[in-house]
Amino acid sequence: MKKTAIIIPMFNEAKSLPILFKNIEKIVRPEFIFIFVNDGSQDNSLEILKTANLNHLLISHKKNLGLASAVKSGIDEARKLEVDYVVKVDADLQHNLEEIDLLLNEINEEVDLVYGDRFNGEIKYKMEFIRKVGNKFFSSLTKWLTGYKITDSQPGFIAMKIDLARKIRMLGNYNYTQQVLIEASILGYKFKQVPITFNKRIHGSSFVSLKYPFKVFWQIFIIYSSLKPLSTFGKLGSLLMFISILISSYQIYLFNAGINEKFIQNDNLISLLFLFGIQTIFVGILGNLINNNKDTS
Repeated sequence: MKKTAIIIPMFNEAKSLPILFKNIEKIVRPEFIFIFVNDGSQDNSLEILKTANLNHLLISHKKNLGLASAVKSGIDEARKLEVDYVVKVDADLQHNLEEIDLLLNEINEEVDLVYGDRFNGEIKYKMEFIRKVGNKFFSSLTKWLTGYKITDSQPGFIAMKIDLARKIRMLGNYNYTQQVLIEASILGYKFKQVPITFNKRIHGSSFVSLKYPFKVFWQIFIIYSSLKPLSTFGKLGSLLMFISILISSYQIYLFNAGINEKFIQNDNLISLLFLFGIQTIFVGILGNLINNNKDTS
């Protein structure tokens, strides 16, 4: 019998928990192990969980660390268990727990990671235009970065083999969905999406804010610089050196054309760009050596 750890992170979900418990009762099976992660809730979510008539594991953060940190804590706990799969669902009732099997049924020898797809499934409310555009943009960006056939990169409803769960690092503390996709692609795992139903949030509010795009871009850079330092810093260093050469070549052309009086106008800027480019490449080489040393130790 294949066992599955179902991770349910939550923050201030006291109003949703009674309905969530009823939904869990409908799908309870011996092979399911539920892991609740209370991410520093400020309401009585923790008290409700402690008194729940439900066979589950409970992890509680003393303060709110962010959704990705909560998911990471759940994955860390799942690694200790004798399970075959890990599933992550939301506590806000936007995911239908009955659809867990839709994801698990797609995992096989050819597929290691399965994401729900809201846009080819059913969204039971009118999603805000700016939110929909943002989702589409980051899904396209993640598709380009990973090479996966992605139509929805952040549904929050995911399933993976425990082998993948043991290897992903979850380096950032913000958007975990893109972290998992990028790390899985770098590690060579296979991906698939299935249509799901996505419900309207009844209680609480989304963690997404105007800061979201900036945090995601920074997080993507952190992931690549940590997992693929030579490629990341090598490209960045080469770009800086190219800009330096481009500026100097243009200024030499202007000097030969009799437009500029000096051979090189911005010698300090050009030198700094070129030297910083070389240093950036060496940072990538050093990071790559450190990663290789970790892999062999």
